[in-house]
Amino acid sequence: MTNTDPTIESLLEQRALYEQWLAKLDAAANKAPPTVRMKVRGDYEARLHGVIEQLRGHGATITEELERHQASQAALDGERRGAEEQLSEAEVRHAVGEYTEEEWQNMSRENQGRLDGLREQLRSVGNEIARLAEVQTLIGAPSRRSEPPPAPPPVAERPAPPPPPEPEPEPEQRYEPPPAPRPAPKPPAPPRAREPEPASPPGDELAFLKSVSDEDHMPASRRPSNPGASSPGHGSRAVEAAPPPIAPQSKTGAPGVAKTLKCGECGTLNRPTEWYCERCGAELAGV
Repeated sequence: MTNTDPTIESLLEQRALYEQWLAKLDAAANKAPPTVRMKVRGDYEARLHGVIEQLRGHGATITEELERHQASQAALDGERRGAEEQLSEAEVRHAVGEYTEEEWQNMSRENQGRLDGLREQLRSVGNEIARLAEVQTLIGAPSRRSEPPPAPPPVAERPAPPPPPEPEPEPEQRYEPPPAPRPAPKPPAPPRAREPEPASPPGDELAFLKSVSDEDHMPASRRPSNPGASSPGHGSRAVEAAPPPIAPQSKTGAPGVAKTLKCGECGTLNRPTEWYCERCGAELAGV
C-alpha cells in the first residue's frame, strides 16, 4: 500500500495486528485463568480503540485516498479495455494476411504483457479500495469508549441444583352418589270385562206381557193418557188391575234387547222390559 499516506498505513497495520492478537487469544482460552485472559483482552482492546481514534482524526485524508484510488481504478480499467481491443485488432489483421506470423507474435507478446500488468494493478487498487472503505465505515461508527468494560466473571462455582418443584396438590374429588334408578312405568291395567246384566225374572216378563195384553183389549176412549190424571174410580181400577209393583230394572237392561218403547213425556226410547222412563222417570205402561 505504497500509494497511501504513511501515517494511515501505519495505523492500519497496527489495527490489523491487534485484531490478530485478539483472535489468537480466543483460540488459547484454555491456557490461562479467566482473570488473566480478561486482563490481556482489555489491554488489546484498549490499544485497538486508540488506533481507531487516531484513524478518526484522519477521516478526511482517508476519504481523499479512497476517492483517489477509485479514480485510479477507473483509469486502469480503461487502459485494460484498450489493450484488449488492440490485441483483437492485430489478430484480425494477421488472419487476413496483413501481418506476417512473426509480426503477429511480437505484437501479441507486447499486448499480453501489458494486459497482465494492468490486471495486476487493478487487483491491487481494488484491495486498497476495499480496505479504505472498511476503515471509513469503522471510523464513521459512534465511539463505544464510554461503555465500561465487562466485569470478569466470578470464580466458577458449581451452582447448587435447583430444588425439585413441589408437587401440585391434587384437586379434591367430590363423590357424587349415583342417581336413583327411575321406577319402571306401570303397565296399563287390562280392560275390565263388562259384567253381563242380570236377566229379568220370568215372572216379571209374564206380568208385563199380561198387562200390555189387557190394555190392548181396552177401548181406546177409556185408556187414560196419563195414569196420574185419571179419576179416582179409574185409579182404583187401575190399582186393582195392575200387577204387584216390581222394582225398576237397571238402566242397562238385558243385553241384546232393542229400545222400541217411546216415552210419552220426553220421547226417549226405552226397552220394552222397562216400567219407567230411564230419562224422566215417567211410567211407561200407560203410554
